[in-house]
Amino acid sequence: MTRAATAMTMRLGPQPGEVIDRTEVFTFTWNGKTYPAYRGDTIISALAAAGKRVFSRSFKYHRPRGLLTASFLDPGCMVQVGDEPNVRGAHRLVEPGMEVRSQNTWPSLTFDVKAVNQMVGRFLSAGFYYKTFIKPQRLWPVYEKVLKRFVNGGTVSPDSPHGYYDKRYAHPDVVIAGGGPAGMAAAIAAAEANAQVLLVEEEHQLGGHLRWGGEADLALLRELSERVAATPGIEVLTNSVVLGRYDDNWVAVVQRGLPHVPERLIKARAKTLVVAPGLIERPYVFEGNDIPGVMLSTAVRRLINLYAVKPGERAVVLTANAEGDAAIADLKRAGVDVVHIEDARLGGDVVRAEGGKQVRRVQVADGRKIDCDLLVTAVGWTAPTSLLNMSGDKPVYNRRAARFLPDLSRLPENVLVTGGIAGDGTLEELLDHAQAVGCEAARRAAKIGRALRAGVPTREPGAVETPVDDEPVPIPPLPIDSHPEMFQSSTHGIVDFSEDVSSKDLVSAAKEGYSSVELLKRYTTVTMGPLQGKLETVNAVAILSQATGRSIEETGTTVWRPPYAPVTLGALAGRIFEPVRYSPMQPWHEKHNAKPLVAGAWIRPEHYGDPVAEARNVRTNVGIIDVTPIGKLHLHGPDVPKLLNLLYVNKWSNLEVGRVRYGVMCAEDGVVLDDGVTGRLAPDLYLMSTTSSGAATVWEWVENWLQTERPDWRVHVTPVTTAYASINVAGPRSRELLRRVTEGVDLDPKAFPYMHVRTGTVAGVPDCVLWRIGFTGELSYEVHVPAAYGLSVWETLLEQGQDLGIAPFGVEAQRILRLEKGHFIVGQDTDGLTRAYSAGLEWAIKLDKDDFAGKPELVWQQERGDGPRLVGLQPVDGSVVPPEASQIVENGNRIVGRITSSRMSPTLGRVVCLAQLEARLAKPGTQVTVRLPNGRDIAARVTEHHAHVDPEGRRMRV
Repeated sequence: MTRAATAMTMRLGPQPGEVIDRTEVFTFTWNGKTYPAYRGDTIISALAAAGKRVFSRSFKYHRPRGLLTASFLDPGCMVQVGDEPNVRGAHRLVEPGMEVRSQNTWPSLTFDVKAVNQMVGRFLSAGFYYKTFIKPQRLWPVYEKVLKRFVNGGTVSPDSPHGYYDKRYAHPDVVIAGGGPAGMAAAIAAAEANAQVLLVEEEHQLGGHLRWGGEADLALLRELSERVAATPGIEVLTNSVVLGRYDDNWVAVVQRGLPHVPERLIKARAKTLVVAPGLIERPYVFEGNDIPGVMLSTAVRRLINLYAVKPGERAVVLTANAEGDAAIADLKRAGVDVVHIEDARLGGDVVRAEGGKQVRRVQVADGRKIDCDLLVTAVGWTAPTSLLNMSGDKPVYNRRAARFLPDLSRLPENVLVTGGIAGDGTLEELLDHAQAVGCEAARRAAKIGRALRAGVPTREPGAVETPVDDEPVPIPPLPIDSHPEMFQSSTHGIVDFSEDVSSKDLVSAAKEGYSSVELLKRYTTVTMGPLQGKLETVNAVAILSQATGRSIEETGTTVWRPPYAPVTLGALAGRIFEPVRYSPMQPWHEKHNAKPLVAGAWIRPEHYGDPVAEARNVRTNVGIIDVTPIGKLHLHGPDVPKLLNLLYVNKWSNLEVGRVRYGVMCAEDGVVLDDGVTGRLAPDLYLMSTTSSGAATVWEWVENWLQTERPDWRVHVTPVTTAYASINVAGPRSRELLRRVTEGVDLDPKAFPYMHVRTGTVAGVPDCVLWRIGFTGELSYEVHVPAAYGLSVWETLLEQGQDLGIAPFGVEAQRILRLEKGHFIVGQDTDGLTRAYSAGLEWAIKLDKDDFAGKPELVWQQERGDGPRLVGLQPVDGSVVPPEASQIVENGNRIVGRITSSRMSPTLGRVVCLAQLEARLAKPGTQVTVRLPNGRDIAARVTEHHAHVDPEGRRMRV
């Protein structure tokens, strides 16, 4: 405790409103060195308490950067925390053992080699990248490598674990964006008017500017906080921010710092939105305004009153408002020597700040230079109107207030405004205004809710509604206080601290013709950095207006679009929804050391040790594979043949009971959607199978046609994928095995031929479905048993087949076997552009049908006769396996196709492939060139059939 406390050289004694817990002290590291902190400190407040002034280097010139705002918006306080880049260090609370580093500094923050850019700064003018890196075009790869080294961001390790993020849906009556005094008062008033309120505040505590105020402010804060906590119907979210407002008050909120997730995205459908973000203090533009030690008055007050940190020893203050005056009082109370005050209301000004890694002296309006280590500015405010812009508002410049104000006449009825963004006045006036806005927000929400309920078709007739007052709540006007227009001194300085854009850059761009603020933004990147213009916009507009001779009103502002604050991709994606499915035989697979394979939502056995041996055993003896993930749909009703004719490219009207037919589905663009077999179990009952990955898609596809296009067809669809455990029994001895365990089914080849279906008892389990199909190219049966009996049937088959050489095989062996047979896999040998003719399905496509999904596109494809074709392919050197996705080229580098599947065939002792190839090269015997990933070219020859083994199909028809 003593060692930690003595290291806090700039820490003050207890302050009335401090948020730190002095009873809990711990350490963290900054660039490898250990520093102390109190619970409640931010990363930067703890470092500032230890006397640190420099926390980062600027984007372009790598100038030292320190504290400016001491809030989430501080551009000089972006740091790396562990493996997390771009952390807002002046907002993120420090934790015990936290590892914090500066970003993009080499070899160190103190000595950064890239600071040499300052010496060539005059050559890095506005539009530098546009002018320099255009020609010669061939050198762009070199330019790109150089520019990458100057990216001013952190790093993420590829080994970084994925965090768990969350998503939530909410339907509050009123969302209030901003938890300052106005937001709190509005929330209380709305909740007392029976509204459900969601109060969102970006800081870690409610209260806004009251938190760093005097005794009266702190007393009011305690009163408001107690009332918020005691009022039913108010949900408070701190360390959270409203990201955007979308149509009909669909409001996005990101909630940070939860104990179990880094961020949560809340999608709130609010009946009314109250915008109460307060005001953002604006920096002043002058030479040296980015030197560490130049701070805003609100930053100084935050440091002293919230974190008990002394911001400097000798201070010069430029003040133009009451906040600056209050900062002077706080500085004196904290023991800072305020050596000079420049009052802008009396003509005072600051011309420049001098220093390197911290301020050394300041030159004021009368030419005097004053030694100091701290310069505090209080020159005006920016109204963060982004949520209002998203609601249709266009801010209007008010010369009296020297800031932009919202145009309330443009806002929809369900958006209201209160607090400093709406006007000025005493605290009492602001609270009165907020209370009226809260009441009105609740009234409008109740009115909207009543209208919504009236439109619910299941609402009970004569339901009694709570009366809603149709008379609007009168909202008192807020005064607009006079404020000096202070944007830039007589010298040039930094406007955009995130992008290193100076006022000189803006003037130069204006001279080049970029007189539109939107074009200026894109040309110079001003307001395009991490702060997105929250500190810079008004200064940029003011400097452009002066450079072009127009007024600020005529110049206008850029448009704020969502998101208002940065949000992680993880939060946007939400929870990790990866449902995992297992077949009933999974315990057996695990017990027998099956290597797991993630196949969509399913975990399947890839192999049991040697997939090649498994494939050989299927060719010579008998093997069983767990194919439970195959999609299965029961189709029941007299109009099933109509449905099958509509969805499949081939014909189905004449399918007899007990028969199975292969079918291919195409989307309406003719692209292959899925394939599988469908069997007719009874006159009005069919069982359709789909690919494992396509089960959900096909079910949705079937229901979409039935519900939207053919609602009159009498077809009932039941998904039964998980109702059955499915086992494929394959190999020349498969019939012999099934005879031992099957009852009620004649397995004689004449009674049960290829592409037929039967139902019976298997291993003592009734109501099993057996169909005789051959994806592996061998005699095989696919057995579907009620899921609860899957493991029992699996074990019985293995027990009964021991003398037949039975062995399980996994997905990899199945892929080898199907490739030897030339059976394609949808999604591997086809892609999102593969129409049916390109998949070699011309034998199945029946264009003489009246209609089917994808027919017009397939007619067009047949007429053209071009496009790629799926072909069998064998490398001339049968020992070389070209990796899947290897390109097929001609004339050196023209791509004419690709390898879609490739394996070493244990049956043939050579490599076999399937490939997509341009139609003109698809003729059997054509030799093509395959380019391997290492750049080597090999020759390959198109085969006569897709099938490399048993193209006549004798083995599976035996």
